Amino acid sequence: MAFTSILKPDGSVAIGIATGILVYAVYDKELPDMATIHATDAGDLNVDSARKKAAWTSAAVLSAITLVTKDVNVFVLGAVMIFALDMHTRHANASHPATGTLVTQGYGYGSDLRSVS
Repeated sequence: MAFTSILKPDGSVAIGIATGILVYAVYDKELPDMATIHATDAGDLNVDSARKKAAWTSAAVLSAITLVTKDVNVFVLGAVMIFALDMHTRHANASHPATGTLVTQGYGYGSDLRSVS
């Protein structure tokens, strides 16, 4: 099955950027702001549940837009945005509120991560 886009190249980029903005809006509405996530204890289950919900909602929105437009560029730009926001949220949820270091205990990485200089 050929996946032929219904968009012209300039429309493809515009819809891709709009999809990225829509993914950002989903994450913005589903999750608290990053300062609040950094201030909570590391590995907070409520933040993790909200992150998963935002990721699945964004994936559903991205899938619908990609299937309607039949454009790979829209999918790539939206998927990069989902990945970036998900990793940003995971990092914020894994940081200790007092020290700012990543808490790795319980994640299978040993007792602590440290910066090597």
